[in-house]
Amino acid sequence: MNEIMKIVLEVIAGVGGIGAVFIAVVAFSSNFIADKLQKRYQLKLNEELEKYKAGLTNKIYISKTKFDAEFSIYQSLSKAFSECVKTINILIPSGLVSVPADAEAREKLDNKHYDEARNACVLAQDELSKSIPFIPKEFCDGYKELLKLCSLQLYDFEQRWNVSYPGTKEEKSALGHDSYKRTEEINTKYDELNETIREYLKRLDVL
Repeated sequence: MNEIMKIVLEVIAGVGGIGAVFIAVVAFSSNFIADKLQKRYQLKLNEELEKYKAGLTNKIYISKTKFDAEFSIYQSLSKAFSECVKTINILIPSGLVSVPADAEAREKLDNKHYDEARNACVLAQDELSKSIPFIPKEFCDGYKELLKLCSLQLYDFEQRWNVSYPGTKEEKSALGHDSYKRTEEINTKYDELNETIREYLKRLDVL
């Protein structure tokens, strides 16, 4: 390498002033490129550092005991409300489903679905009631809204047995468009609530 450098320097010296200019240009360019690279690297490093700091700030640190307790609460709520939403979807589906052609068989199946939905809603309400002190208000309000919508579905379905409600048995059993649209709303709100809770749980970290 030393021999190569000697030859290069001799060639540059042979061309006189042009060689000096060449060396100056190379030196300046090298310093300029190095400075640009250093600034770019420093900028990237600062960006990554800010992301890391933001991640730390966004974290919620709790004890393992509290983490396990909270996780258990959301598991129980998820199980109860999943069943509640499922049975409401069966009771008043948002899409087309097949039903028995026989009127008596259809009524028997409807009654079975109603009992299952009502029981599931009661269990979900009980699960929420005992969890209220331990979950954020935002989540509590979300679950309450779901229960309210599910209760409206049960109410609409119950009108077929309301003796004071005018109309024939068939007319009473016919559900309006709003009832089917409400099932879609329930599904949307349930998905949104689950996503919010999922993001919250990702922020939790054990001390």
